[in-house]
Amino acid sequence: MAQRDNGTEGGAALGPHVTLPVIGLRLGLPKPERLAWYAGVGLMTAFELVDWEVALIICVGHLIADNVHNRTVAELASGAESGA
Repeated sequence: MAQRDNGTEGGAALGPHVTLPVIGLRLGLPKPERLAWYAGVGLMTAFELVDWEVALIICVGHLIADNVHNRTVAELASGAESGA
């Protein structure tokens, strides 16, 4: 998800991202509905409804599950395209 910004990649193809200016690291942002979910977990943590350790574990687990799901869907789509 994170990559160095060498100026060779097209910015439009990567979707929404944030570039850290000091080190030139480009971080991709999640979809808006996912970003709202993470913000909700952040607010629950800020109001101490959830411990920060638990919130961190929940968010990392959610991010991993989402990435695995997206990779699986991409593999299914490429298999369907090559088989048809």
